Amino acid sequence: MPFLHKCLSVILLLIAISSSASAATQATASVSNNQVFQGDTFILTIEVNDTGSEYQLDTSALTDDFKVSGPSRSQSTSIINGDINRKITWVLRLQANKVGDFTIPALAIGDLLTDPITIQVKEAGEEQQSTSGDTIFIENSVDKTQVYLDQPIILESKIYVSENIVDGDVQAPTLAAANIERISNDNQQTQVILNGLRYKVFTYQYQITPTEAGDVKITSPLLVGSIRKNVSVSDWQNRIISQPINIRGNSIAITVKPMPANYQGDWLISEDVHLVENNNLQAASYTVGDPITRSISLRVASISVDKMPEIKLNYDSSLRYYPDQDDLKQGTLNGVLYSQRTITHAIIADKSGELVLPEIKIPWWNSKTEQQEFATLPAQTLTIKAALPNTNNGHQGNASNSASNIASNVVNNDASTQGALSAASQLANNDAQNKLNEYAAENEQLTKRLFFWQISALILLILVISLCIYLYFVKTNKQLKAVVSPSNNNKTATPYQQLLQACEQSTPQQVYTYLLRYFQSQHADITQLQQITVFSPLPDDQKQQLQSNLQQLELACSGKTHQWDAKQLIKLIKMHQKTAKIHNSHSINTLNP
Repeated sequence: MPFLHKCLSVILLLIAISSSASAATQATASVSNNQVFQGDTFILTIEVNDTGSEYQLDTSALTDDFKVSGPSRSQSTSIINGDINRKITWVLRLQANKVGDFTIPALAIGDLLTDPITIQVKEAGEEQQSTSGDTIFIENSVDKTQVYLDQPIILESKIYVSENIVDGDVQAPTLAAANIERISNDNQQTQVILNGLRYKVFTYQYQITPTEAGDVKITSPLLVGSIRKNVSVSDWQNRIISQPINIRGNSIAITVKPMPANYQGDWLISEDVHLVENNNLQAASYTVGDPITRSISLRVASISVDKMPEIKLNYDSSLRYYPDQDDLKQGTLNGVLYSQRTITHAIIADKSGELVLPEIKIPWWNSKTEQQEFATLPAQTLTIKAALPNTNNGHQGNASNSASNIASNVVNNDASTQGALSAASQLANNDAQNKLNEYAAENEQLTKRLFFWQISALILLILVISLCIYLYFVKTNKQLKAVVSPSNNNKTATPYQQLLQACEQSTPQQVYTYLLRYFQSQHADITQLQQITVFSPLPDDQKQQLQSNLQQLELACSGKTHQWDAKQLIKLIKMHQKTAKIHNSHSINTLNP
């Protein structure tokens, strides 16, 4: 009897397995909602009543009309009343990108196909602003509803949440023909109680800059995600499901006014614009060849960095200046977003006299006063002095002072002598006649002494002047030797060798001199360093390197405030020498076959 029961059980089990195996394997697809709004996220669920590695989902057919996130894949096996149920489930999040009627096509899963599903996508509106019971909703506000073209609007969105959201994400507001940027870095989170419900409030801020005029509407930011809900399966069992949510707030209508017809210049709108000269150029004196560093900053309120206008210098074409890369910054001051552009450049004057830096004027429209204004830097005139050569004025001055002192001593001696003569004459008149001869003899002796001192002073003056002249010529001769000595040492060297020796010593002034001498030996028309690259047969990329090195050499010669790479110049000069030889050889062969 027990054996009979065992056989019966085996038979029933085989029947159950065979019936399960004989059931047709199917693939089914379903969506959480057939009617959605543009940008909304909805759930696509696909199930296969079997398991195995041969079942792979291909979602490439969905990417034309929808943004696909996922899928997540799970499988399960259950036995209920002897029935074995196997299942694979894919869950995808789809987002409708366009308005219209679309079809989720039949999807291939191995050898199986799902049925197509029709989806209606509506334009984003205010129909779905909250969940049932207003447990989640959004409130939007703007700082102004009438603006000019390119004038930014600040949109503040407050999201009220009283339920747990899973995989929540906030998508930016939308407005056709506008630049939208989130400006709040951290979520501002607070808590409030409304109608007996406790809400967490998340605050987002966006800067919206319209680029087309007209009456337009800003569509609210979109909160997507899902909330978990308990669903009763039976009297004794509940199941937790994930319900997708798409929450929008109120849309906001605004009016964008065009640029006023009487506005002049490039369009720039703001409530605050400042143009600042960062250096006091009048506080210093300049000579020919000195680098003049100039820095100018333009600060504009309520504008993004990419909208910052250029600062036009309006310099004369003959003025040499070397600009650095513009420095762009952005920050917040007293709750207002500011952008700043700073330009820095070095000016080098080639001649003495007055250097006029022209006026800089940037037009802008004041959004507060609704009038055109100008940010202005007035014109400046700098005095450029000629470079002074070394002289020996000090020795000449000493000689003059010595001569003046000697002459002064002579005059003083004359005055003393005349006083002595007057005293002697008066004493002779008052005394007896017999004293007259004595005083006359003393007067004669004093006159001889005076003559002796005059001769001595004259000789001393001549000696001092001669000594000063001698010292002047000795020092001048030393300076000439110091200047001429490098040329004398290198008089047998070629200009090319002289240039390489100067580069190895890394002395900018000597390199400047020998560089011109070397290239003038090849092209007599060259008078400035800027002309060198025109005559050089180097390739274009090496010409650019040479041009940049020559600019740095000029700055090093004038101000000693810039780095200059002598090794790079040696390398480029050697390349030029080699290329020039090949070029000249080719030219000779061509002309003289």
